[in-house]
Amino acid sequence: MAQVKDIKILDELHEGYYEVDLQGNLTNVNDVVCKIIKLPRDELLGLNFRDYTSPETAKMVFETCNKVYRTELPQRIEYEIIRRDNTCADLEISIYLLKDAQGRKVGFSGLITDITARKQLEESLRQSMQRFEALFENANELIITTNKDGYISRLNKKVEEISGYTKEELIGKTILTIAHPEDRKLYIRFWQDLIDGQTPRYELRAVNKDGQIGYLLASGSAIREGGEILEMQYNAQLITDLKQAQETIVDLKNHLKSIIESSPNMIICLDRSGQIEIVNPVSERILHIPMAALAGNRLTSVCPEMTRYEEDIAHVVQERMPRSLPEETLPDGNVYNIIIYPLAANPHGGAVFTAIDITEKKRMEVELIQAQKMETIGLLAGGIAHDFNNILTGISGNLSMLRLTREDDKRQKYLESMEIISNRAKDLIAQMLMFSKKRVGSPQHVPISKVMLEAVDIATKSIPKNIRIEVNRPEKDCALFMDYTQLTQVMLNLIINARDAIGPKQDGLIQINMQPIWLNDESRRRFMLDKPGRFIKIDIIDNGDGIEKEHLTKIFDPFFTTKPKEMGTGLGLAITYNIIKNAEGTIQVQSERGRGTRFSIILPISEGRSEEVQEKVEQVGMSGPLRILLVDDEEMLRDIGKEMLESLGHKVVTAANGFECLEILKREGKAIDLVILDMIMPGLDGHHTLIEMQKMDLDAKVIVSSGFYHEEDISDVSVSSHVVARLNKPFNLHELSMILTNTLL
Repeated sequence: MAQVKDIKILDELHEGYYEVDLQGNLTNVNDVVCKIIKLPRDELLGLNFRDYTSPETAKMVFETCNKVYRTELPQRIEYEIIRRDNTCADLEISIYLLKDAQGRKVGFSGLITDITARKQLEESLRQSMQRFEALFENANELIITTNKDGYISRLNKKVEEISGYTKEELIGKTILTIAHPEDRKLYIRFWQDLIDGQTPRYELRAVNKDGQIGYLLASGSAIREGGEILEMQYNAQLITDLKQAQETIVDLKNHLKSIIESSPNMIICLDRSGQIEIVNPVSERILHIPMAALAGNRLTSVCPEMTRYEEDIAHVVQERMPRSLPEETLPDGNVYNIIIYPLAANPHGGAVFTAIDITEKKRMEVELIQAQKMETIGLLAGGIAHDFNNILTGISGNLSMLRLTREDDKRQKYLESMEIISNRAKDLIAQMLMFSKKRVGSPQHVPISKVMLEAVDIATKSIPKNIRIEVNRPEKDCALFMDYTQLTQVMLNLIINARDAIGPKQDGLIQINMQPIWLNDESRRRFMLDKPGRFIKIDIIDNGDGIEKEHLTKIFDPFFTTKPKEMGTGLGLAITYNIIKNAEGTIQVQSERGRGTRFSIILPISEGRSEEVQEKVEQVGMSGPLRILLVDDEEMLRDIGKEMLESLGHKVVTAANGFECLEILKREGKAIDLVILDMIMPGLDGHHTLIEMQKMDLDAKVIVSSGFYHEEDISDVSVSSHVVARLNKPFNLHELSMILTNTLL
């Protein structure tokens, strides 16, 4: 079968290219085909056309291919495919016979064009024409179409109803037939304005067949093609009964417009179908769309990014109940509190879409949460230092004994002990880095027991010996949809508060109970929750001194505290309250002076499952040794890293910084299979080294190495196509071996 040698040329085509064998199995596709069918190339190859078409379509494709096979003449067909996600696409496909070098018929090839949008447009145009005809004929206003000389060619039912004339009586007559004698010149001026390309709006008097006079508010337009007028359209509303109220309506409209345009918030008034009736200048700035393009159109059609609110708007219009969306990012990149409320006084329905900018408020909330996290870490610092000193003592002690002993079994025991102790240090640093990370909340499905045990593990390091902690977990673990670090912060805040409440009291006890509960409509109101369902109830109980009754109503207020200044700022419980409320939960407190305090948290249980990382344990089984460039500014890490890689059978060259790395790659880049690159180095750091590597013609893969777990959030190393994995420090031989296996096999 003929092969397409230059894949890059195929991938640069604007159309899809495919090859199939005689059985209809895909043997070659370019990137455009992958994008159309929404499957990667390795999953597409081998698929038969029957796998993504209906039986009727498959039969048509087979017959067309059979015709091409018999006649050797190319064919072009259109048909619908069904993607794996159950979405459909309309394709236009050319089919050519494919022969090998010996001239044997071996398959078919051709180009694929996605015509889904065209098909949808054709259907939309058809529906638009139907709607136009229905709107024209049944419009609640008079509509008359004339030629450029003013002779009537078409009119709707409203004209017959108001004028008393039939269509047969008016078609072919001049529009002056219904004009009031004193307004004939005004009619002619109106017609002349249309000829001049204007869009006039006139108040005209008309006389019906019975001689009765009515007032019309008329507008019109001249429809042109190539500069020539094809026809002229007149639209008019009967305003006899409204004329007296016209001035009042204009005043009210101007007043309303002034209010809306002066608002600092986005205001868009929508009719029942979602068409924009009123829009203010702030909306133009937020949506990056001119007001003229917004007014009169559907919000979702002029701004596709707003499609995600279509269901919310429809719900408000149908239920006539407001809906609030507390944190939404709009096209200008800012965060908004969106409130959609119904036009209750409008008999035709509709809704008002408003957006209040809370970007600065959210930024301040993040800063406040981060400040309180740092405060919490400060309160835990003594215990963390104590734990880390214990770790260092264990390492130093084992090293001392390792130097003294000559017995192999004891040396092995000391080495194993140091490895265990080193892992404890690694876990401790990982906990602190995870908790101290500054970021906006990122909800995920997290197991409550795991979070609780980690929080207890961190807090225990600063809990004095006179206090013990008891944790009662549910038989079956529950997942919550929350930000991991924020949930940890909540637990730490309450445990630290309990510790401080007990103080030096002997036989202190912090008891943590977790229990799944079901709340119905009645019970959820008692806990001030928005909806019923499955919840987890977490009680954190201490036997400290308790809280004064007059303080109970203030403890969740920011900066309120009964502690000395050196023990806190009064932000802990305020932050805790906001985090829990944002997670659609609630927190309550019960306390009695001298008998302790109970904080009760109720949070909704997530229906999703928490993600668990399943480590692979395969050993590296490369087909041959790799040539690896190890880049690190620490000589000690370069030496031990080189030894570990060589022990795995690889050839290693080292560099002390980014400049040395680039020099080596310029000299022998084609011979380098893998670069292990430190991200924080003097001179030229890892991030900028990657940028320079992007400019070079290299096949080498890159594993970025870091001693700080979250620096990638700043460096954004994922922009480099060379990067295949991250290697967090510290790491041992097994972890190094495993990451090589996972990324290079």
